[in-house]
Amino acid sequence: MSTRTHRHWTAEEKLCILDEARRAGQTVSEVCRRHQIAPGQFYAWERLARQGALEALRHSNRGRKIHDPTIHLQAEVERFRNVVAELSAENLALKKGRWP
Repeated sequence: MSTRTHRHWTAEEKLCILDEARRAGQTVSEVCRRHQIAPGQFYAWERLARQGALEALRHSNRGRKIHDPTIHLQAEVERFRNVVAELSAENLALKKGRWP
């Protein structure tokens, strides 16, 4: 019976290990031995990292866009103002007995 314990690596730790193995003068075997991980585990992490990078590049926005949350909120406020103005006009017309 094995007394192995499972370790949990954070995403940051995994990325550091992958980067360490890709530096000049380092071999995957040396890095795996140093961190006590199986080479198969290393290559699985590497495959996942590549898939994640590819997915991020596929979904990235083209060109430079400002990621300012206030722009979205300002547009939403403007939309609400238009709705309120329209409802107010309809309400006034109903009160005066002139339904459009």
